[in-house]
Amino acid sequence: MTPKVDRGTAMLPDAVGSQACVACHPSRAESFFETTHADSLRLVDAKVEPELQSFFHEPSSQRMKVVRDREQIRHQSWQNLPQTDYVMPLSDHPVELVMGSGTFAKSYLIRDGDALLQAPLSHYTEQGEYDMSPGYDSPSHLGFSRQVTDDCLFCHAGSLSRVEGNRNVSVLHELAIGCERCHGGGQHHVDLANQLTAHSTDVTDLDATHDWAIVHPDELGRDSMESLCAQCHLQGDVQMFVRGADSWSFHPGQDLAATRLVYNVGPPEKESGSATFVGHFGQMHASECYLGSESLTCVTCHDPHQRVDDANRESIHREHCLSCHGNLDCGEELNLRMTTNENSCHQCHMPRSKTEVPHVSITDHRIAVPGEATDIEAPAEKVTETPVTQLPDVIALLDRSPVDSWQRELNEATAIAQWLWMGSNPRYDNTTVFDLAAQRLRSAIQTAETSKSDSNVAHVSLVEAKTRLASLLDRGLLFPAKDRSEADVKRLRKESQTLMQWVLSEEKQPTPELQVALESLANGAAADERHLEAYHLYQRLVKLRRNPSDHYNLGLACGKLRRFGEAEQAFVESIRIQPTYPLPYASLARLYQTIDPRTASNYMQLSQRLRLVQQGNANVGRGSQ
Repeated sequence: MTPKVDRGTAMLPDAVGSQACVACHPSRAESFFETTHADSLRLVDAKVEPELQSFFHEPSSQRMKVVRDREQIRHQSWQNLPQTDYVMPLSDHPVELVMGSGTFAKSYLIRDGDALLQAPLSHYTEQGEYDMSPGYDSPSHLGFSRQVTDDCLFCHAGSLSRVEGNRNVSVLHELAIGCERCHGGGQHHVDLANQLTAHSTDVTDLDATHDWAIVHPDELGRDSMESLCAQCHLQGDVQMFVRGADSWSFHPGQDLAATRLVYNVGPPEKESGSATFVGHFGQMHASECYLGSESLTCVTCHDPHQRVDDANRESIHREHCLSCHGNLDCGEELNLRMTTNENSCHQCHMPRSKTEVPHVSITDHRIAVPGEATDIEAPAEKVTETPVTQLPDVIALLDRSPVDSWQRELNEATAIAQWLWMGSNPRYDNTTVFDLAAQRLRSAIQTAETSKSDSNVAHVSLVEAKTRLASLLDRGLLFPAKDRSEADVKRLRKESQTLMQWVLSEEKQPTPELQVALESLANGAAADERHLEAYHLYQRLVKLRRNPSDHYNLGLACGKLRRFGEAEQAFVESIRIQPTYPLPYASLARLYQTIDPRTASNYMQLSQRLRLVQQGNANVGRGSQ
């Protein structure tokens, strides 16, 4: 008998879907469905997606194609191998979903069982061509092994549920962003409308005294109004959540800061309003126009129900500016304005700038005077040889806790730890910085545990804070052994494992923190040769996420326990998930060494050549492409 799988309840409470709004609000709905929000996630239409006959990614030495196959669009890839003419087939996947409206770019999602995966190629609108997806332009990119979680889908999908509470496995109920993401779940609203219309033939006769249980954004205060946009358009370098909350915990009408904390972290010279792809809020909040107004906000210039016609874009945006500024406020003569940019306010005061996303530029939302704004283009950071030995700056983009409170200190210390753990800037990767960050977070946690909590002041959960501290310790221990005494290494490893055990005992749902704890504890057990314990922990982990290294490590544990059949299965699954992962090939070679030397030799050669590719030596022994 097949066990029943919990497909979960919708993460958007009382959702009925945008189509339920059409009957009573046809013109409003029709207009909204023309906007880019309503096109944020959709089933692929093979007739409209462009093909790509040949694409060569030099860093990874991979060849790719996008081909139309009857009703499907398929993404295909092959691996060129050094020292051989053999071209290794990697993937041939039909695309299921298109993510992104195409205003800037479109990414493509394929399905492997219950998992949604991002394709390594995206289509960029400004360039008009395919290129590597953000984060993929490297020798060892993830291929089709990057799993799309419901946190990724939050800004693109209208409504979904989790399978057995796992954020890695989603059931989509409404594809694109819909009415309820700003107006709240509409079940009660629709039920009441149906009850009233059943006894009336004229909608104007509906009882206006009823509680319609729907959010009217224009009746909200500025913080709550901005929260509707910020739920997707404010990201920063680090996002954290209060206890029990996640991306989907925010409900329209609330202040986003009650569930989420957002920070920028980095070198002292880093600007809070830098030109990141989702940096609109940091820029707008630094704008003199915003700071000098009590009403200016996102919807002042962006009507969420109306798509702006390109032919009228300039005049519409100019009218937005003139609603506050007079035509004579501009310091330039009209004839010069007309000659320069046809009197377009935003082309001068909100120019487009490059972002960290390749081939994508965005509008500068600081609304600055030309010449007074600093250059906010975002070229790749140059990594210098000089390491930094002090903590990075931390800037709150969304945190309403008092500046000198223990909550703010806990939030800032956790944000720094997470930023360092992610390896966001190699100049900070040294023992001194990691020790300073660990001590700051350690102290903040101790203060939080002994302080009286206030439900009105949001702070990052202790589960997340302790997970980040333990992860920081784990990563810091990877620095050269000469930087620490053996006693310090043992002490820090014990501290990390104790923290992770606490997280494991606290978390009952398969949250990201629980998964990080399982991985850390499994790695620790394997390092201490507690192979049966490592085996059981890795088994739990592979059931929660699709990660090639988890299966590889499970295979190693199986080998230590002499469960060679299970080890082989784990290594094969690791390769199926990511065919360019060198390590499981080498392990399979060792398994086959005595029973099939020829196969073992082939596996070892594959492992060695894939290592060369990922080390940036793809053309060793052959002419350059």
